[in-house]
Amino acid sequence: MSPASEELSPRRREILAAATTVLAEQGNRGLTHRAVDREAGLSEGSSSAYFRTRDALLGALGDFVADQLAADVEALGARLADCPGDHERAVAEVSRLFARWLDQPDLLAARLELTVAATRDPRLAARFTLWREDLVAMVRAVMSGAGKDGGASAETLVAALDGVLLASLMLPVRRRRRFVAESVEQLLAGLGPPEP
Repeated sequence: MSPASEELSPRRREILAAATTVLAEQGNRGLTHRAVDREAGLSEGSSSAYFRTRDALLGALGDFVADQLAADVEALGARLADCPGDHERAVAEVSRLFARWLDQPDLLAARLELTVAATRDPRLAARFTLWREDLVAMVRAVMSGAGKDGGASAETLVAALDGVLLASLMLPVRRRRRFVAESVEQLLAGLGPPEP
């Protein structure tokens, strides 16, 4: 977790939650202090009192979103470390986390917008690179625990799981969970026990 996010006041959290929704619904161009104030139900100028510039708002939002995802990934890693080599449990745990994320489509859409913005913003790129490296390290450890090669294949698996999650946002809501569950099962099949 970034130090900035650990110290967030309730008002800053409220503003960043509203900014997450604005970014998800209106995209990067729609992220303005005025739009965030409207979404949060605050008087005009409130968010700029906490985040003076748009860059400050975007940077804090990047930390806010990445920290939420990182906390979930860390918890997932701890649960999977308790069951090395248990393919069924790995599939169930990853599917459960993804299902919870699907219940927060604004968080996923905001992350997608921030990832695109990070291609032009070195600070955001550094933050999201750190989050991704932590995720890859966790997957590599799980793969090693299952007796599988956890090298470059861990990065490939993370990229594939990420793609599944983001692709699910393009589906009707009623189809998302099944698509994610089936895709996770297919992608993690290589971590299962060897065939007799």
